Amino acid sequence: MGAHGDYWFSKATAVTPLALIIILLFTASAGGVKHIVGGSVWSIPPSVHFYNNWSTSQTFVPGDVLYFDFESEMYNVHQVLSDEYNHCESTLSPVNAYEEGPALVTLPYTGEYMFLCSMLNYCSQGMKIMIFVRMPSASTPPVRVLP
Repeated sequence: MGAHGDYWFSKATAVTPLALIIILLFTASAGGVKHIVGGSVWSIPPSVHFYNNWSTSQTFVPGDVLYFDFESEMYNVHQVLSDEYNHCESTLSPVNAYEEGPALVTLPYTGEYMFLCSMLNYCSQGMKIMIFVRMPSASTPPVRVLP
């Protein structure tokens, strides 16, 4: 093998880490969009339909992330089923519970996701949101950036 084999090995050794870095950067940038729920903090909204109005103005696809920015002692986020969502109730075992703010929630699949705040009567004051996750359309670019 001699010098030629040694040269190939050292060249491959130098290229492999570079290729790995490029793959990792591409994978990281192809991740979902982070949506700040409501465009600001997760708190009692100005109207009971505020969060759902915000939700319908957004496009959610699998892999997107919801960012709930809230104070842990005052609010929480529970992922619930439709009956609990409709009645502003959270069982002792919600689908997921996020008690520490801020909370990041990945939306892995298409479908409907429902969240509410289980503290006091905040849900009935509008602290609930329904998210519809759809498959990206052919015109949707694979990497999206929100302002």
